[in-house]
Amino acid sequence: MQIGDEIKRHDQDKTAKRKEFDNYERLALQAGLKNVQDEKDFNENIYKANELNEQCLHLEGEYRNQRDNLISELRKQEAECQAELREFQSLQERKTQIPAWLVGFRTRLCEDLRIDEEDLPFAGELLKVNEQETEWEGAVEKLLHDAGISLLVPVAHYKSVSRYVNDNPLRSADGRGIKLTYLEADIHNLNRVIKELDEDSIVYKIDIKPETVFYDWLENYLQRSFGDYICTDVNGLQKVPFGITRQGLIKSGRIRHTKDDRKRIDDRRNYVLGWSNTEKIKALELSVNKLESEIEGIRHRKKKVEELERNNQNSRIVIDRILQYKDFSRINWQYHVTKIYELESERNQLLNNNDVLAQLEKNKTEVEQQIKDTKEKENQATEKVGGLKNTLANYKEQLNHTEKTKEQIDQHLKDKWFPVLHEKLTDANLTLKNIDNWQEDFRKQYQGENGELKKLRGRQMGFRSSVERKMREIKEHSKAEYSEIAESIDARAEYIKKFEQLNREDLKRHEDRFKEQLNTNVINSISVFDNQLQKHENDIKQKIRTINQHLSEIVYNATQDTYITILMDAATNKEVRLFREELKKCYIHSFSSNNELYTEEKYEQVKSILDRFASMEYADKEWTNTVTDVRQWFEFNASERFRSDDSEKEFYEGSGGKSGGQKEKLAYTILASALAYQFGLQFGESKSRSFRFVVIDEAFGRGSDESTRYGLELFKKLDLQLLIVTPLQKIHVIENHVNSFHFVSNREGNNSQVNNLTKEEYEEKKKQHSVVLQNTEIE
Repeated sequence: MQIGDEIKRHDQDKTAKRKEFDNYERLALQAGLKNVQDEKDFNENIYKANELNEQCLHLEGEYRNQRDNLISELRKQEAECQAELREFQSLQERKTQIPAWLVGFRTRLCEDLRIDEEDLPFAGELLKVNEQETEWEGAVEKLLHDAGISLLVPVAHYKSVSRYVNDNPLRSADGRGIKLTYLEADIHNLNRVIKELDEDSIVYKIDIKPETVFYDWLENYLQRSFGDYICTDVNGLQKVPFGITRQGLIKSGRIRHTKDDRKRIDDRRNYVLGWSNTEKIKALELSVNKLESEIEGIRHRKKKVEELERNNQNSRIVIDRILQYKDFSRINWQYHVTKIYELESERNQLLNNNDVLAQLEKNKTEVEQQIKDTKEKENQATEKVGGLKNTLANYKEQLNHTEKTKEQIDQHLKDKWFPVLHEKLTDANLTLKNIDNWQEDFRKQYQGENGELKKLRGRQMGFRSSVERKMREIKEHSKAEYSEIAESIDARAEYIKKFEQLNREDLKRHEDRFKEQLNTNVINSISVFDNQLQKHENDIKQKIRTINQHLSEIVYNATQDTYITILMDAATNKEVRLFREELKKCYIHSFSSNNELYTEEKYEQVKSILDRFASMEYADKEWTNTVTDVRQWFEFNASERFRSDDSEKEFYEGSGGKSGGQKEKLAYTILASALAYQFGLQFGESKSRSFRFVVIDEAFGRGSDESTRYGLELFKKLDLQLLIVTPLQKIHVIENHVNSFHFVSNREGNNSQVNNLTKEEYEEKKKQHSVVLQNTEIE
């Protein structure tokens, strides 16, 4: 017994250690270590694993530093690429070279102060290096960079811009603070710099945009601020107080020299002068492409480092697991193989040399087999007893459930159905084994595909359909009363309640009275409403005829003797057409003596229109405004016709497609005829004591001189009393048609002043002003 137990224990240890040995061998192979044959090999692997672990720790730090540096460089390049890309996209939308963040700030400033962006240019948008001096372009950009990104603010906007800049934090679109320089540009009062410049002055290498109103001011500013800078070489700098070389070395005064190479002198991405940015766009496009290529390279290197980092981490995990094996005996399964062999040899030797022991061993085996058989029989009996107990418990549970179900059945149902059940089960031989089958057969007889329950339900569905069909007929007959009641058998109580109410209130008797009220009040009101709309329609037609009479007296084109007439056609608006049709349906045939015409349908027609009128929904409000505004029932156009035969010369559809002058002339013509209609005037008829006062506010502000004269002559023929409010740009046209002038001025922006002049006083002031201008030009 002792030897067998020893063999069994060693066999278990051998199996466990063989599993540990196989795992160790797999880890050693992954780490590149040798196979272990004995304890010496095991110790050498431990020494080598410690060295590899130190190496992995070193590589882990090295790879982490490389990855951190690459990520930092990647983020820096990505940010630079995004900035360059935004600048590139901004330059494509404009022509100048000013940085996008400054252009964006100017846009926001002009929107807030309601100033046109053209009134606040950057100096760089109006300056550029002469095309013959391109070799000096980089140096000029270095010297004039700060001046180029300076905002030019005319005196008229100086106060509002200064107040805005002072009171608000200056930030770009991304929220970063910015630096802004702006110059007060008094373009009307120039203190001209009169000094002789050297022929190599940098001013002569700069062009100013010809058409700008800032031309004289910029010319004066360049001479005053940069006129002393001489373009020379490094030797020439010793001879001048202010100078600059092509390489960007700047001398300011006798001792100060500056050269800023933080950005390359030939890098067009940093240029700000000029009103064409084609070259800067090309430079930025190359820069963006180069940055994207560098970013892709950094990402590739980062991916390789991360892969090395993962491999190193996996190697360290393997080595850590190897180092957990600290004793060779943990994997020395061969030792137990040897011990098992020795113990089995010892046992065999004892068995072969001792017959008594062999017989005892045989008897022991037989007894053990008998014990095993007896235990199996005992287990089978136990299982059978357990099964019977479970069956008994199940039957008891079914019995309890059946008793409870029986108790829940009402007594009158028991009295009705139990005798029927007993009768059907008289010949049944019920046992515990077949009772479930009898239950299933009985259920099929009543609840199956052809059972009695299905037949009863079929009859029930027939009755339900019949009742619900009657409900639909009732709802169709009286929609308003039954609209909220469902067409379902479940709602039968509501229908019964309605029926009882009808009998109780005798509503049938009131039906004739309802129809009389519908005709007398509601439908008559609808008819009056429709007649009122038709009256407005006829009024508009009459007004257009009257206006056309006045238009026929106005000569529109004196050369071809034409006049204007207004055409009025029915609008194609579908909603208006349907509304008018539905409105007439409400009262058509309603004044006959046939009471059958006053049906529920007539009531619903009236109710539908009134509900939309009363609705607070936006769509219904718009509909109401559209269909009840008679003006929208028409489409108005104009036709120019020859007076000789009334044939059409030209058709004006909303003045679309015509020139500005034609639109203005047509508008003045129609306006004059409308005024004539309003005041009841006739052309050429003088009514000096009638009230014909008209105020025109900036009516001629943007019109042509010809159309302005046409309008004024037209108003003169009507003998109108005019008050014209206009800026000074049209004064040379209007001055011949007015008798007095009232000049309004506000020099400081706080108090307005009015100067009243007769026409004679105005002419005198005008002559004096002309003389002053002539003398100024001569000087």
